Amino acid sequence: MQSPATPSSFLCTLPADGKGLAYHVTVSFGANRHPAGVRFTSFVGDGRRSFAVQTADCDLEGAIAQSFEVLCRIAVGQVVRDCLYDKACQGDYVLDLAASPWDGELRPVGAGNTANLPRRRTGP
Repeated sequence: MQSPATPSSFLCTLPADGKGLAYHVTVSFGANRHPAGVRFTSFVGDGRRSFAVQTADCDLEGAIAQSFEVLCRIAVGQVVRDCLYDKACQGDYVLDLAASPWDGELRPVGAGNTANLPRRRTGP
């Protein structure tokens, strides 16, 4: 399990509507505080789009269970492969662990995001 400072929310741009569409991608947690899925939300375009790719705790093993980013990359890979952003009104989906992880940019947001903080040089 990752520390609370590790980002569990990301921003990405998916190839929806014939162009890029910005999505907020966040890991959702079950009662036992283990990842239960990934929620996709976009406020761009024709209204709000929101859907989830759900998983059972038993499905998550190894690196997937230990890294929120790896989990999100697999979920985004499935969403892009199956064009799930075009099917948002159809409800939620089940995570396909066989989906190829997405290799596009995931920008961390929220607690633990130190990517945009200025770095200080120490020493001479």
